[in-house]
Amino acid sequence: MGKHMNRRSLVKGAAGAGVGLASVGALGAASSTFAAPALIQNGPLELNYWHAFPSGPNGDAQTAMIERFHESQSEIMIVPQPLENYEAVAAQLITGLQTGDSPDIAMLSDVWWFRFYLSGSLEDLTPLIAEYDPDDYVQSLYTEFQRGGGLWGVSFARSTPLFYYNLDAVEAAGVSEDVFATWTSFREAAPDLIAGSGLESAMLFGNAASYGAWVLHGPTWAFGGDYSDPDFNILLEEEGAVNCGEFMREFVESGNGLAVADPGTDFNTGVSVAALQSTGSLGTTRDTAQFNFRTAFLPEELEFGCCTGGTGLSVMAGLEESRQQAAMAFIGFSTNTEQTTLWSQATGYMPVRTSAIESEEEQAFLEANPNAMTAVNQLPLTRPQDSARVFIPGGDQILGRGWEQILVQNRPAAEVWAEVTAELEPEAQAVLEQLEEIEG
Repeated sequence: MGKHMNRRSLVKGAAGAGVGLASVGALGAASSTFAAPALIQNGPLELNYWHAFPSGPNGDAQTAMIERFHESQSEIMIVPQPLENYEAVAAQLITGLQTGDSPDIAMLSDVWWFRFYLSGSLEDLTPLIAEYDPDDYVQSLYTEFQRGGGLWGVSFARSTPLFYYNLDAVEAAGVSEDVFATWTSFREAAPDLIAGSGLESAMLFGNAASYGAWVLHGPTWAFGGDYSDPDFNILLEEEGAVNCGEFMREFVESGNGLAVADPGTDFNTGVSVAALQSTGSLGTTRDTAQFNFRTAFLPEELEFGCCTGGTGLSVMAGLEESRQQAAMAFIGFSTNTEQTTLWSQATGYMPVRTSAIESEEEQAFLEANPNAMTAVNQLPLTRPQDSARVFIPGGDQILGRGWEQILVQNRPAAEVWAEVTAELEPEAQAVLEQLEEIEG
């Protein structure tokens, strides 16, 4: 049974801007060896790396990648510190930047890197990445870490939400998979899917902590709505966002959907016919689900809507030249053609290099694993997220708590989105003022 749920501050005191930038080491984009920069002497240089994959398929894949990096060269030693999740990495980094206990390299998610950009805590990687074939990165993913003429992270574990469904349950219900084409046809078929499969729910919705605002970002677009615009105007009270909120509220209120604490776990254990999960959940679902499942594009409504997400690898500002070069060597290795291919196949995250997507090995893998192909095929239809979620510190959680009010407390979307708008607007203004100071 599913576990049912009962009915902002910016970084301060962080490290300053980095020292002068150095040229990059000799590791190429597709190379698996590293020629140490002249500044690295007297044994291996140790770099601290904080990441968000402590266990499971993703953790195993991260550990294996670090081991391969060590096997490829002897000048740099990565000292990993796996933390519970993206939020744990960011929270420890906020504290560490104030106490002086911070890493050389940090894995920062789509909603966290910008906070550290605002505080001047990240190194501009533009000069450092020049010799790592930046044009080969999938540009729609690469450019999402650019701001103010700089590059503040390199895409690594990149994802989109996918629509996961229990194929065995759908077949048992005798319902066509075509019902997942639109949100309306899916909701109309929900009673038959539940009755025919014997499962508790047709659809799972998460809370703020389970990235509820992220997975429902695309559906908001599908209903013609937006969280905000690029100028930080909050648009939640307009018709599209309200209609999406009401549609999903009625999905739960009807008993055909469930609001749960952990949609991924509940889907994998057979609570519901369908759920929205990250591409990065594919490896876990593949290993733990005791049924046949499929992935699909997100359902449409007035239009198609799906956003990007996931993490990049950032270098802390103020490192010595040798540490900058070594950090970029590890990032270059982790995102080269060979490694991004191995990483995506093990985890389900999207390949971040076009050369990896186009390689014979990856094409053969995708053909044999159509669930992994979905994210690659859906990527050209995605778009970057609204400013409210990714650029307003705490915006993701504010929006997520709004969705909780709608889906768990069964409150009218118009009422909730008005309250969330009132909470987001002063936060947006604070960001605009900081950007004016930083970027002019």
